[in-house]
Amino acid sequence: MKIKDWYKLTFQIESDSEEIIIWKLNELGIFSFSFEYLINNENKKEVNIWLPIDEWDKRSRSDFEKIISKLLNINDSKNQFFDWSIIKEEDWLTSWKKYWAPELVGNHFLILPCWINLNEKFNDKQIIKIDPGAAFGTGSHPSTYLCLEKIENILFSNKRVLDIGSGSGILSIAAMLLGAKEVCAVDNDYLAINSTNSNFQLNFGNLNNLNTYLGSFNEVVVKYQLRKFDFVLCNILAEVIKEMIPNIYKCLRNNGEVVLSGILNSQKDEIIQILIENNLKLLDISSRKDWVCILAQKSGNQT
Repeated sequence: MKIKDWYKLTFQIESDSEEIIIWKLNELGIFSFSFEYLINNENKKEVNIWLPIDEWDKRSRSDFEKIISKLLNINDSKNQFFDWSIIKEEDWLTSWKKYWAPELVGNHFLILPCWINLNEKFNDKQIIKIDPGAAFGTGSHPSTYLCLEKIENILFSNKRVLDIGSGSGILSIAAMLLGAKEVCAVDNDYLAINSTNSNFQLNFGNLNNLNTYLGSFNEVVVKYQLRKFDFVLCNILAEVIKEMIPNIYKCLRNNGEVVLSGILNSQKDEIIQILIENNLKLLDISSRKDWVCILAQKSGNQT
């Protein structure tokens, strides 16, 4: 097996810039990152980003620096803002895991990294065990938090659920914990599908009642005729969501509901307008920092 080494990129930001950095990294398909508070300055955070060496040559790294510099309005002519180092594969898990801790989400969920033992004080929580490897997050992103917070109050018992952009499988696992009878998970990244399957197995000991589909949602929904779902969960970027809404409508039963997250507050109105144009009635909007989560419903008299 080929050994994969990593570049570790470190730089500091103002704390209020965290959300825009997360948004940009997600847009670029970069999911291996962490934010660490600085003990001596609560207004700043250290950003750590891990990038596979064999995928990031010198030009790619330089281009990435320019993107971040432009995003943060940084003029770093002396090249002192970014610190690059190399992490060996055997040091990867140690380097990555130290940034993780159990995280309470909403009133009922606890995201638990699989190598950490459960504290007895959390025995009353719905435990979501996660081992994302080197690709996917733990649920700490505001958009994932909003999604979990929204669905913890939904009655999933005996319902069919479609998880679009499943990633590490957090939302699929949450739906099953809340009583769903069947979960279908779609992602266009084979690593995400593998992660969804392995984390589902980690939580339930089997893959019963989980179906995974590799490919873009708009292609998969046509190929496999995915229809009549009670709930659709979709936590991805707003620009992608916009193109999916017509097919999300087709996937839902009458009175079925969709939870959309990954939407910046500045993108909310456009998404709502597209939902209305596609006969999806707005039920609720919640927000966390600069992000919003939208709950909408397919009218019962639609076909």
